[in-house]
Amino acid sequence: MTGSTTPFRSAPVGYGFHPTDEELVNHFLKLKMIGGHDHVVSTIAEVNVCAYEPWELPGLSAIQSNDPECYFFSRRNYKYSNSQRANRTTGAGYWKGTGRDRTITAKSTGEQIATKKTLVFYTGRVPNGVKTNWIMHEYNPTFSFPNKRDFILYKLKKNPDDLPAFDEGESSASNVDEALNYEHNWNHSMGLTREIITSTLPYALQINGNV
Repeated sequence: MTGSTTPFRSAPVGYGFHPTDEELVNHFLKLKMIGGHDHVVSTIAEVNVCAYEPWELPGLSAIQSNDPECYFFSRRNYKYSNSQRANRTTGAGYWKGTGRDRTITAKSTGEQIATKKTLVFYTGRVPNGVKTNWIMHEYNPTFSFPNKRDFILYKLKKNPDDLPAFDEGESSASNVDEALNYEHNWNHSMGLTREIITSTLPYALQINGNV
């Protein structure tokens, strides 16, 4: 399912691939769309992301490392041949957009070069899907040039299992509630722990003959 060759599969010790949004779009994605630059863009694999589950995708990354993020080029996938509606369904679930799309601009010119959409993965089917901690940023280029190939770029990551599954792109009240509930539950559990320690400490000291 990959359409590019990779110079290496295992990253050298200390290696990190952390391009900015502008570099992802104005360098890697643009060269991929132009074509003929495989030696430059081969650090990002070409994968049909919706043909796999999110937990399978890291194994398809062009570079295998301990980085929490991985990147993929993907051709556009539409629900219907005569529709511009994106198909983001996988075998086990679906990717759902959240928050507002953000604009990526080139610093040197101020030109808009892409929109950035945040997607969250749900297992199951609408409307009974179960939210997971898998997050994906979708970069849709807005620049135009002759004979371009139609690609978009994805950045995949997974939040820790004990954190709410939302990203900086989400700003809805439900996500705020999740964060507050998480903090409340954590503070509550810590309060109970302190209460137990405080209440049992004198008895423990008596046993040890220190009181």
